[in-house]
Amino acid sequence: MKYLKDIETFTSNKTVFCGIDIHLKNWNLCFMCDGQLVEKINITGNADRLIQHASRFYHRASQVHFVYEAGFSGFHLYRKLEAAGFECTITPANRVPSVLDKVKTDKRDAQKLAQYLSGGLLKAVFVPPLTVEAERQVLRMRNSYQKKLTQVKNQIKSLLNLHGIIWSDSDGNKWTKRYLAWLETVEFENENYRFILDQHLASFRFNREKIALLTRRIRDLSKNSTYHGNYMRLTACKGIGLITAMTFLLELHDVVRFPSAEKFCSYLGLTSSQYSSGEHVRMGHITREGNSHVRRVLVESAWTVIRHDPFLREKYDRIRSRGTNGKKAIVAVARSLAVRLRRCLIDQVPYELGVC
Repeated sequence: MKYLKDIETFTSNKTVFCGIDIHLKNWNLCFMCDGQLVEKINITGNADRLIQHASRFYHRASQVHFVYEAGFSGFHLYRKLEAAGFECTITPANRVPSVLDKVKTDKRDAQKLAQYLSGGLLKAVFVPPLTVEAERQVLRMRNSYQKKLTQVKNQIKSLLNLHGIIWSDSDGNKWTKRYLAWLETVEFENENYRFILDQHLASFRFNREKIALLTRRIRDLSKNSTYHGNYMRLTACKGIGLITAMTFLLELHDVVRFPSAEKFCSYLGLTSSQYSSGEHVRMGHITREGNSHVRRVLVESAWTVIRHDPFLREKYDRIRSRGTNGKKAIVAVARSLAVRLRRCLIDQVPYELGVC
């Protein structure tokens, strides 16, 4: 432990800043006050242990402000510190100012966080209410099973292609009951391949059942009085369904916290990156920062929305006429769609097709 001899006297009636470098078992803490290093300490990774230490040595301080990087530890520590009367900031790791330093240690990382916090140089992650966070995880779990289902489908296709087995039926949807029944009858030269296909089919059924269960849970959430009004406003747009609407509501929670449409799109990672030097300005791809879950469902839904909304369709066609490929054009449409959905929630009005 490294610290001043009389911490209590030095920090009396002052603001103390503490950077925390969090790992699974141990946390490195760095306390600073008036730009001076007060204490460096390594403790067991436990919120109660941290609160006990801070309360013992910094009870005379006017305020103790903690900061740590967003990561695997989530918001548990934040809530514990706030409940104990301290202030806490969670900052995104990719927004911490970088310093060209050939020596990187956990203690230095903690000190760097404390210094940047005291200087007001850190961005803060929005911390949702515990209920919203829990309901959000239902959506994310469904997305996880959806990815697994897609992976299993691709594995089945690869296995069939490997053996030159082709589904000859004219039915375009390959995952109908008829197609699955046909897969049960496929024969291979070696029985081990049949065994492998059976395992893939078992995994397919398992993931599909989980998705159905989680979808029912999400549909029940959409009927909750907390979300139902805004859910109906969003789904008034043809192409915005259950998953997109609930992802929008749960992942964003409160769109009023975004002061402008530009900041909202920046949070979604739908704004163009920029590389400027002198008189030269070059616009790049979208930043892809912020909430990837909302960005993903917006882009997916935009392909359907342009079939029903003449305003967004006209924008898509206008961008395509310049020679821009479809993927870039649909991202621009998704950005406009995001802005319009945000406005619906702010004004508390249903989405109107064709209104610019």
